Amino acid sequence: MKPETLKELLAGNFICQFAFPEAYEDLTSLGESDRVDAWLASLDRRLARLGEDGAFYVAPLQVHRNEDVSKVRADLIRFRDSHGLLTQMLNLVRLAKEGFRGVPGEFVQLAEIVLRVNEDSTLVAQLRELRIPGADSRWSNHDLLRRMLEKLKADGYLIVSNEASEIYQITGKIDHLHQVLQYLVENVPELSEAPLEELGEGEESQQQATEQSDLLRNIGQEAERE
Repeated sequence: MKPETLKELLAGNFICQFAFPEAYEDLTSLGESDRVDAWLASLDRRLARLGEDGAFYVAPLQVHRNEDVSKVRADLIRFRDSHGLLTQMLNLVRLAKEGFRGVPGEFVQLAEIVLRVNEDSTLVAQLRELRIPGADSRWSNHDLLRRMLEKLKADGYLIVSNEASEIYQITGKIDHLHQVLQYLVENVPELSEAPLEELGEGEESQQQATEQSDLLRNIGQEAERE
């Protein structure tokens, strides 16, 4: 159980083979995830994972107190308020990159999507409608798209694969975005302001239960008992 691995987990990071390869290798070593899980239990936390081969992350051991339920509801509202921009940005990438599926490990090159956007006035309009933090409407399409990818990187959904060529790679955290948003759309419509954009064929296989959807089910069960 490496201290560096625990540090990344406790920082709230999603540990996948792309963003944190050493920590991911540590957690996938024989018996290591069980040891980490046992250690986290002393903190009322557990080691969760997005599917059988997805990213690891820290989740609450259980939701059983009213304040926990209230916190999850508040977290979901904040998530709802921020997910719109993320899905709009990812959808723009999908439209600008042929064959884009939005799955972990997939590459996105800035120059490629800039070229495609510049060729399509509809994509230009969509880009300039995005409220990208720190961006200026007077910027070129190239600079706006770079800032967009940097925003996705800052939020943990991309890493820089090749700095010189400005190539990014999707991290395992993307699975969490897909799954939680899909759950919100299907099961908690009052928290969902807009339909989830379709990101491609790989999405259906990612609709396994995530920690966030487990927490939502707990909320629903408690509401039924009240």
